[in-house]
Amino acid sequence: MTGRSDDWVAVVDRLLAGDRLALLEIDRLVTGVLVDLRAYDVRPEWDELRGEVVRSLLANARAGRLGEPRAVRGYIEILTRHRVVERLRTPPAGAEQPAAAEPSADANGAADGRDAGAGIWAAVGDLPAEHQRLLDGVYRQGKTYQAVSEEWGLPIVTMKRRLREAFQSLRRRLSGDARVG
Repeated sequence: MTGRSDDWVAVVDRLLAGDRLALLEIDRLVTGVLVDLRAYDVRPEWDELRGEVVRSLLANARAGRLGEPRAVRGYIEILTRHRVVERLRTPPAGAEQPAAAEPSADANGAADGRDAGAGIWAAVGDLPAEHQRLLDGVYRQGKTYQAVSEEWGLPIVTMKRRLREAFQSLRRRLSGDARVG
């Protein structure tokens, strides 16, 4: 993602001085990162995410931890990505935890309108065992790619390729394509 400002330290300094245009520049950068990440699952929370990133940026700028322009931009991009991942891995407050037995799913994969994820996990159950283990390790157990690749003794690039294949198979399965494997 390319930004209009080359000197993000100057933008942060202007923000600390109360310049609202600097806030808009940073907001545009964070929004661009969200779009690049295709974080549309957390779209209703984008305003809150941008606020968290700006607050963290300001706190670190006041503490003198941000010095060079590339570091500021990288910090914003990484922080935004981490916040999105947190949102995707953490169920909303008050959300019902899935029961031991998954409820029956309708034709669209939604279980009584409450847990659309049950239909997806049911479809995962139809994938090859290796794909099931991979998706379970990363998305149900919340392990990192590195942890899963080390656990299986695979190079991380191989593990990522297999994860991509699993998603392609899952996508075909959920779209009703006959080529499920």
